[in-house]
Amino acid sequence: MAENYDEFTDPEPGEGSGGGELPDFNVNDEYKVPPLIPQGTYHGVVNGVSLVLDKSKIAWDVCLQNNNGVLSDGETPIDGAHVEFNNWLPKVGDELITTKKGNMTKRQSKINQLGDFQHAMEIDMSTPQAIATGISESQWLGLDVDVDVTVSTFNGRVRNQVDRMRKGTIAS
Repeated sequence: MAENYDEFTDPEPGEGSGGGELPDFNVNDEYKVPPLIPQGTYHGVVNGVSLVLDKSKIAWDVCLQNNNGVLSDGETPIDGAHVEFNNWLPKVGDELITTKKGNMTKRQSKINQLGDFQHAMEIDMSTPQAIATGISESQWLGLDVDVDVTVSTFNGRVRNQVDRMRKGTIAS
């Protein structure tokens, strides 16, 4: 059965239920590659921290500030751009799988990475309880941080990635 495109239904929850006409656009004429942050080290502030249990990670949202420069489009300022850094948490079964190098389990590797991160950030992430408290009490919001941003390709799309985050030392 052919679909009727005379009316448009907005798929975003809470954004209305359509009923209007589809606006005029031309993807071929209007498509723009999203601008990227040039590779480098940038200063920012922790804007949000969330525990994403279904992916076994802690997601850090960092808003870049007090940097010079523009994104790859040559006009959008770097300041105000957001990047995400992830801490990967140990999950059941990681103790049975070795890393690619084969010198430790995935569980040990993730715990070591958390230890290095908490040391570099000068915060307590030593236990699940310490992490839950840090997130629920917003202890880490507003922290000054430095992030190492790279450009990578994932599933055929070029994107920014944060390879390292630590307590801020770059002069603001």
